[in-house]
Amino acid sequence: MNGRSGLRALLGLLVSALFLVLLLRQVDLGEVWDALREVEWPWVAAAAVPFALGLWLRALRWRLVLRAWVPVTQSEATSLMLIGLAANNLLPVRAGEVVRAVLVERLHGGSRVRVLATIVVERVFDGLVLALFLAVVLATRGGNDVLQLLALAMGLGFIVATAVLAWIAARPDAANRQLVRLLGVVPTRARPEARRWMGNFIAGLSQLSGLRGWTAVLVASAGSWGLEAMAYWFVGEGFGLGLDPWLYLGVAGAANLAIAAPSTSGGIGPFEFFAREVLVVFGATSAVATAYALALHAMILVPVVIAGLLLLWRNHLGVGVLTNVDQMSAEMESAS
Repeated sequence: MNGRSGLRALLGLLVSALFLVLLLRQVDLGEVWDALREVEWPWVAAAAVPFALGLWLRALRWRLVLRAWVPVTQSEATSLMLIGLAANNLLPVRAGEVVRAVLVERLHGGSRVRVLATIVVERVFDGLVLALFLAVVLATRGGNDVLQLLALAMGLGFIVATAVLAWIAARPDAANRQLVRLLGVVPTRARPEARRWMGNFIAGLSQLSGLRGWTAVLVASAGSWGLEAMAYWFVGEGFGLGLDPWLYLGVAGAANLAIAAPSTSGGIGPFEFFAREVLVVFGATSAVATAYALALHAMILVPVVIAGLLLLWRNHLGVGVLTNVDQMSAEMESAS
């Protein structure tokens, strides 16, 4: 691990530790344990169905963005996405995105930077949909200052990011010229490499040049997160929360927007804290909401890690694919 990676990992640990302290500091751990013991586990098991369907739909969305130049099957797209998500859950700073890009290049050739561009599209649409979910729930049911600030900051940020991507996809030549001008601040020796990198990145957005492509990705994004929110509702029923199903759109929005910030593997800490915050606003007790958030995150993280590792083994790929992230990142910087 180089110095920069070590600093990012340390920052992630500090962020996670801070949110775990905030999560647990005013909660009776005995009451949290009691809530976990009283869970109706069939509801939690049933949550696996909408969660898995949401992952499948997310893989379909990625396949739609990739298909212009990498004709992956639905099965392959799902496998690669699960491996990337497993890496995100095991490694800090969302390193699984780099893992996924490198694996596509190894299997199909071409530029991993183009693949990275498609993953950026995914993350932007995810953020846009989640911010919309949270904003709608807060607008209709109210919320505290922390949640309102999260919705506002993330909403504005992802609206701007979506607009930038739309402009790049619609006017790639103009975008390339503008980005070349911005590269004036880059050292002269590095400019040719940076231009090739940006050219490949812009090419990776080519599939979204029309309204049809943008609409398909937006619908798939909303559908996948809607299914995941349904899984959150099932888990909530298992904990006896008794909340309206649509309120879990706000839980999904807040918890997943929170882990866009640097944190440890899987976003441990911010996810639980913001999931709990939404539930408490809607009337859940702090202890039960904390138990719910911990159990929900475990349900999301553990199966995905197991599935990702099994898929690595099935495809004759070693775990070193996940751990050699520093080398992958260095390769990304020199990719053409």
